[in-house]
Amino acid sequence: MDLTGALISIIALLMCGTLVQTTSEYDFDVFPVDTCPLSKEEWDKRSNQLECNSTHGYHCVPNKHLTSLIEFCYPGGLRLPFEPGNCLVLAARGILNQIPCKMTFSCGCPDTFFFSSDFYKYPMCLAINTELKCFDADVECKYRRLLEIKRNKENTTCTENCITDKDKPIIDTEKGYAATIIPVVVAMVLFILLIGIIIYIGKTGKICYKDVLTCLDLKDSDEQFQALTETGKPRSAITYFAHRNGLPLSLTPTLDELESEHVIGDMELLLLLRRHCVDGAFENFIYLFERKILKNYEKSLRIIQSRDNNGCTLLHFAAKGGSKDILETLLKHCTERTIEDTDYFGHTLLHFACKNGRYDLCAYILSNDNYCKRLLTKTSHDGWNAAHFTAVYGNVKLFQLIHGKGKIDMQSETKNGLDILHIACMYTNTSLCQELVKMSEKLNLSLGKADLGGWNITHYAAKVGNKDVFKYFINAEFASQKTFHGKTVLHICCEFGHYELCELILKESTFISKILHDVDDEGWNAFHYAAKGGNLKLFKTIEETFKSSDPLEVFRKETFYKETVLHICCIHKNVEICRYLCNRLKSDPEIVNKPSTNLWTAAHYVAVEIKQDGSEEELIDILVEAGINLKSQSNLGKTVLTVAFEHRNDNLIKYLLDNHKELVNYDTAKLREAAAYSKIYERMLQRTWLEVNSQ
Repeated sequence: MDLTGALISIIALLMCGTLVQTTSEYDFDVFPVDTCPLSKEEWDKRSNQLECNSTHGYHCVPNKHLTSLIEFCYPGGLRLPFEPGNCLVLAARGILNQIPCKMTFSCGCPDTFFFSSDFYKYPMCLAINTELKCFDADVECKYRRLLEIKRNKENTTCTENCITDKDKPIIDTEKGYAATIIPVVVAMVLFILLIGIIIYIGKTGKICYKDVLTCLDLKDSDEQFQALTETGKPRSAITYFAHRNGLPLSLTPTLDELESEHVIGDMELLLLLRRHCVDGAFENFIYLFERKILKNYEKSLRIIQSRDNNGCTLLHFAAKGGSKDILETLLKHCTERTIEDTDYFGHTLLHFACKNGRYDLCAYILSNDNYCKRLLTKTSHDGWNAAHFTAVYGNVKLFQLIHGKGKIDMQSETKNGLDILHIACMYTNTSLCQELVKMSEKLNLSLGKADLGGWNITHYAAKVGNKDVFKYFINAEFASQKTFHGKTVLHICCEFGHYELCELILKESTFISKILHDVDDEGWNAFHYAAKGGNLKLFKTIEETFKSSDPLEVFRKETFYKETVLHICCIHKNVEICRYLCNRLKSDPEIVNKPSTNLWTAAHYVAVEIKQDGSEEELIDILVEAGINLKSQSNLGKTVLTVAFEHRNDNLIKYLLDNHKELVNYDTAKLREAAAYSKIYERMLQRTWLEVNSQ
């Protein structure tokens, strides 16, 4: 093999080695991908392709370096709870960890509690700049990285001139030549890429951020850069450039920051300490604590004792992170806070540790008889105790520790009637559910007990699609019971699109004939719920189960408000089911145009439950092709356009005005009334009306 061929082979091996090294950083297999799924259908499809399951749930998140998106079957479970204000990365050797985004993202940071199985709903958490190792929405991070590149420009551009004749290597043999040229070639490739970036920045003097209406000019004097970078606060630099360019980037603290005990001047240090507490990073924490807190103890004490708007102090975040050393340090120096401290909801440090599965910290707290006596039986304001919070995370070993103390009534219920078995099932903690079922007699647990809404363990298993737990009770009498709103396990399973569990119920349950055609208190049957759930395969299965001599009869079934499956799939924007239905109903346009009680057609329902992701427009196209009459008016004289205006469905309004202009001439009084909400709406409507009526 000649030298060139050998060189190419070696470089290829080095590239492959880099990929192996990246993926082998984890204790289980992960697979780099260009994009993560951004819909439930695609998420489930990838899960099936990787053969993930309820105990090793499919996930797709950035890696810990933010250099790649990765997908994997997570051994920690399928549906893990995470708090608002955070994205997810796969940290350490394979821990699904949350990373704060509330203070750094320009948009798209999760603002509500969410499950990891629903992570596809947060595309900004799945959009990363792999070169800068930042999230796309983290403008400050990208700015900081690019600023570093610019400041190192002089150092990098001198590379070619930094090797003198004296320093040049002497190459005597082909072996020596190969050993020298390989790293040189690799270095040159990287150098050329880097120079390209630097030349672009140098020539344009601009840093532009994708999807953010921000373009910062960097052609300022070195003195300006020096003043900005010496502060070490990239937020200040961005604010400076943004205000200079007339962009509305405010320094005003968020309401969450203001509506608390925190002093605004302490916020930066507080957030750093909080991050180290949550990460359980004692070395980072103690360095900052000794340098910033202990050296100015009297003035800085308020930082470690002040509460956020939920009543949490650093003690609670330390309990969440699980570091005994951090917790001990804080307790030693806090004068107003103790081990019994609670947040505004009555959550103790033990509650936080249990909820996050911190076995070692819980063992430390409970090893102290005094702490154990004061904390173990405490409940939150909503009646949750340490056992309930342990069921959230599902750590069997931690549950055994809690139970071994013998002081908690394992039958106790929260204020909304949940027991530990309900909670463990709800969070798809199958191993703990199995342990609780085995110990049910010893714990005096009533397996068929219902909560205040009439939901028992089988309803919760159906909700989360936990087939393994459901199998325990598939022939139990309480599995055929309805909730207080008349829902059966089949209804719930269809509503949440769990095909495998639905198939199990239909084929193996002894009570299926008893509940198959049941309706809830609004007249919804399993087929209606399947239309809501959006799983086309499941929808077809229920259709086949419900079939009669008239193949279209099942599509005519109405709820008590005369809603059909076509209406329901349009409400919930289930495009594939709508397309399937319309193909089936081409021979019977009467069903396509069938109105509900208030004379709404399927088109009217498209305009509500806004998604604005293109599904509304696609649904209208499908319905029009199937023969729907868009001019149809409700009992109040409203067309789909009026409903779109009333529901502020901007994308659909624009689509209808562009493609179905004739609708502006129907029920103009109500249409103008709905458009009066916004001057922009009024101008859009007026412009289209003039265009139509001037012809």
